[in-house]
Amino acid sequence: MSAAGNVLDMQGVEVRFGGRASLLGSAGPVVRAVNGVDLAIRRGETVALVGESGCGKSTLSNAIVGLQPAQAGTIRVGGEEVVGASARQLHAIRRRVQMIFQDPALSLDPRSTIGATVGEPLRVRGIARGQALRERVGALLSQVGLRPEHADRYPHQFSGGQRQRVVIARALALEPDLVICDEPVSALDVSVRAQILNLFTALQARTGVSYLFVSHDLGVVRHICDRVVVMYLGRFVEIAERDTFFAAPKHPYTRALMAAVPEADPVVQRAKPRFALSGELPSPTDIPSGCAFRTRCPLASEICANVRPELTPRPDGALVACHHA
Repeated sequence: MSAAGNVLDMQGVEVRFGGRASLLGSAGPVVRAVNGVDLAIRRGETVALVGESGCGKSTLSNAIVGLQPAQAGTIRVGGEEVVGASARQLHAIRRRVQMIFQDPALSLDPRSTIGATVGEPLRVRGIARGQALRERVGALLSQVGLRPEHADRYPHQFSGGQRQRVVIARALALEPDLVICDEPVSALDVSVRAQILNLFTALQARTGVSYLFVSHDLGVVRHICDRVVVMYLGRFVEIAERDTFFAAPKHPYTRALMAAVPEADPVVQRAKPRFALSGELPSPTDIPSGCAFRTRCPLASEICANVRPELTPRPDGALVACHHA
């Protein structure tokens, strides 16, 4: 799809930390948290971003909304450039992109009522005030399965699932094109997760909003996403449509992630292919040459140490960065 049909376009995005001179005069190590990634998200699409802790998922999410500056590349939200944008430009861009964080308890001000929290984006931007604001807040709460009279209550009076519904209502207040969901159900009870995931799906069908859904739970990903992006040490190693991804994972890292997901049926669990990894995740300050995954990969060979694999199209449409996929 052309860029005009995308709510997000990223090309060559890099986010680095460190490298500045210390008091002793020598520069510290450089952490390449995001190391040259490209991604486009279409309107109404849900893209899942998966990988181990420390692979760069949250850093990339923060860079998209301008909370973390990118040192290279381009990030366009609705055609507006985020990289290098001024504070005033970011203020305008953030009407198009909103963020939902992992822990709803930490996302809400305990001193503010739910109504004040949900209505704050509308009030700050001068979109609604007075009775119009109260009516809009009531409509947003109803949209996420709460009641308008809940607007006068405080966060501590709600369960974890209800607080996450409040956070979702606040994110949708400005009718954004893209919502970044950073582990939005991992802090919730298992019994509540399905309700929130179904709410995300229903809201997307109603509003046409797009999601970048950051998660390490492949069960959740399978339920909600259209495409899956696998990230390892700051780079994308596999991108595929959901059905293709789960039917035929190609990258050794993806296969290891899939093998680590437990099955409820013990017969299925025993028959499941095993793909064990060796070693620990390398330091992001000292990424291995060639393929960054080679130090843990059972398929690694000499070419993996010398040549960094690029994302290459496969016959089924998947993109894989591996010499032995």
